[in-house]
Amino acid sequence: MNALFSEIKQSRYSPGLVMGAHVHSRASLSLVLSGSYEECIRGRRGEFESGALLICPAGETHAQRFGAAGVRKLVLTPTPEAIARLDEAVRFADAPAVRTQSLADLGRRIAHELHTADDFSALVVSGLSHELIGLAAREQAHRGGALPAKLCRALELLREQSHQLLSLDDIARAVGCDAGELARSFRTHLGQTPGEAHRRLRVERAAALLVQSEQPLADIAALCGFSDQPHMTRAFKAQFGVTPAAYRRSVRG
Repeated sequence: MNALFSEIKQSRYSPGLVMGAHVHSRASLSLVLSGSYEECIRGRRGEFESGALLICPAGETHAQRFGAAGVRKLVLTPTPEAIARLDEAVRFADAPAVRTQSLADLGRRIAHELHTADDFSALVVSGLSHELIGLAAREQAHRGGALPAKLCRALELLREQSHQLLSLDDIARAVGCDAGELARSFRTHLGQTPGEAHRRLRVERAAALLVQSEQPLADIAALCGFSDQPHMTRAFKAQFGVTPAAYRRSVRG
C-alpha cells in the first residue's frame, strides 16, 4: 500500500471470541480502535483497549480473548523499512505494545480514508502511516525505551550510506564517539555488531526497492552495495527466509 505498510485492513471481532494459540507468516501491527481484548504472547498476558498498538513478529505464537463489546482494530503489515524504524525505539523482535490515545485517533483517520477510497486516499494514508510510526517511537522514547542518540545517528548514517563500505572507525568518527564505545552500544541495544546492522540495512533497502521499482535484481544488488546478485540473494534469504525474487512475488501478489 505504501513504503511502510504493504497492507492495511480493518478487522472486527465478535464479543467473547476466543482465538487459541496461532502464528502468522508475516509480521503485523494491530491498532485497537474500539473495544478491548486480552492477548498472551511471549509468556506475557495483557489487556489492551483503544489506543494500544500491539507488535507481533512473524512466526510468533500468540492467543487472544475478545471482550464483551467485541473489538475493532486496524491490522497493518509492516515493510522492512517500517520494522527498521520501529526497531530503533521499540525493539520489534520483543513483541512489545505501545499505548497512547493519540494512536487511536490516528487509526480512526486511517480507517476513514480506507472507507473513503477516493483519488487522494492513498496519499493521505501514506502520510498517516509515517505519523503512526513516529508517534509509536515517540511514546516509547517518553517511556525511556529509545536508543542512545549516538547509536541512532550511527544507524541513520548506515541507512543513508548502505551502499558504501564503512569501517567502525569511520562510523565512530562521524557520530563523535570512541569506536569501542560504539561497538558496545550496538551489541547492548541491538544485539548486533555494526557490520551486521549494516548488512541488515542493505537488505532492507533492497527489499524496499523490490517492492517500489521494476529494476532487475542485479541492478538492485549493485545499488545496495552487494558485490553481485548471488551475494544479495544469500544475505536476503538469511534475513527474510526467502529469495529476493520470491519476496517480490509474494508482496505484489
